Amino acid sequence: MTRIDRVVVLCLSQEAAGKFRSKPWQHVLDEARHLVDSGVKELNLIAEDTNQYGMDRKDGNSLAELMAELGKLEGLHWMRILYAYPSYFSEALIDEIACNPKVCKYIDIPLQHISNMTLLGMNRPPQHHTVSLLHKLRERIPDLALRTTFIAGFPGETEEQHQELLQFCRDFKFERMGAFAYSEEDGTPAAAFMEQVPEDTRQARRDALISQQQDISQTFAQSLVGREVDVLVEGYNEDDTLVGRTMWDAPDVDPMVFLTPATDKRIPAFEAGQMRRCLITGTSLFDLEAQPIL
Repeated sequence: MTRIDRVVVLCLSQEAAGKFRSKPWQHVLDEARHLVDSGVKELNLIAEDTNQYGMDRKDGNSLAELMAELGKLEGLHWMRILYAYPSYFSEALIDEIACNPKVCKYIDIPLQHISNMTLLGMNRPPQHHTVSLLHKLRERIPDLALRTTFIAGFPGETEEQHQELLQFCRDFKFERMGAFAYSEEDGTPAAAFMEQVPEDTRQARRDALISQQQDISQTFAQSLVGREVDVLVEGYNEDDTLVGRTMWDAPDVDPMVFLTPATDKRIPAFEAGQMRRCLITGTSLFDLEAQPIL
């Protein structure tokens, strides 16, 4: 058995300059049905702003309604929300994530920063809106894992603002987080800002965010030891090790689960593409170790 692809990114928006353009409802459903019929087990939903899906169309079909419809597809195990900005989280969407058993309790929500002055320069929602939303998501969606990304060294970012971001991450403890040093892109407003942060400072601030997050991620992994969870078996990785993922692990960017055979010989061997109930037996830094129980 080799590692095979059972996961597909399903794009919900169309290529277009300017305004967000949702793919037609039936087009998305037909594409999803075709993918699941071909053996795909997990759909990763993504757009320029995924939770904005449907808001530009007159048929009234929202992301929440789309996920409810996708949940009816026989053979689909999971769907996952990637790249959802904090601006458009309706009550219906939160309820659908919480209650639909096929929706991974995982949201990728790129925040970029938490200091109000930096958020203003980024043209992002203010801190109060974001923090209130994050707490609401955690309160309303059991077992939720939040992934986010932050930018270190955005033009005008002071040491005080950087420390504010570090403290926020220590307090909130994102289960999954990435950090990037700011880089100028031609044609963007920020590239013309006067207060550019020195390159070595950008890198140092990024490293501080990543180093701090490593401890948080390890603690989260350790908190799962002893739990029984569903694992999507992917097959063998490049090191010839059998691996899979939990609902809290997006493909390619998050940790993985190293799988070992059950000690009970009556329990079937793993096969790629299976969803198996497993016991988390240990950790390897951020990754998990597990054995099947069913």
